[in-house]
Amino acid sequence: MKELRPILIAAALCASFLVDNAIAQPTLVDPIEVFEGSIDDPENAEIAIHWDVTNLTEDTLTLKVTRNIEQLVSPYNLPYDANNEGAYDRFCWGPLCYPYGVFCSFDSQLFLVTLAPEETDTTFIADYYPAGVAGVTALEYCFHPVDDIDAGTCQMVLYCLDADNCALNVDEPNAAITSEPVFPQPVTGISSFPYHLNGATSATMTIFDGSGRIMEETQLLAQHGVVYIDAAQWDAGIYIISLQTKNGDGISERFVVNH
Repeated sequence: MKELRPILIAAALCASFLVDNAIAQPTLVDPIEVFEGSIDDPENAEIAIHWDVTNLTEDTLTLKVTRNIEQLVSPYNLPYDANNEGAYDRFCWGPLCYPYGVFCSFDSQLFLVTLAPEETDTTFIADYYPAGVAGVTALEYCFHPVDDIDAGTCQMVLYCLDADNCALNVDEPNAAITSEPVFPQPVTGISSFPYHLNGATSATMTIFDGSGRIMEETQLLAQHGVVYIDAAQWDAGIYIISLQTKNGDGISERFVVNH
């Protein structure tokens, strides 16, 4: 049987110690922290997670949603291809359920969700499809203004199917790959992404745009190196850089392109 563990994020405002630097943030109502279940349960073929997003501030909030990868089972069907094996996911927000594997909702006004003070939106649903793959996938969902993810509110969900321990990195407690942040940010021309394989023989480096489309892909063979991201010809928006070994160990990082 499946088990949902909800938590309540009570704070609607995140204020710094500087005057006039308060950030108006949405509040998530009963967000889910962990889903536990078995892949043998037919009800878990499609796992739907839902919570409400409400505006407890005095400002009108116009929001999109971004899905970040914290940990994936292997194989994972990303970018999604109906002919490939592996778990996969999608989310619904506002007027649309987005295609499988999309990282964020669209920026145009038609697809944004606007909340007046005290207003609540009930459209968010996160769908996870294990596709017969056991283990722990961790995805983070952030509700934020366009191009300002730090002004939003995020919640990580662990999808735990037939795992001994529902926690991050349960299969690889000491992940082989490490990295340093993309710098400089936002990316306006060329930025760097230092990485360390730490004993792994190789890793596949993939950069996705917000729709899950592959922008670049290459094999990394050096134990230590730097990936240079040339985004001069890319559209402004949120991108994901992912490094993954053949055994499924990997890391990913979000970065913003702005011209």
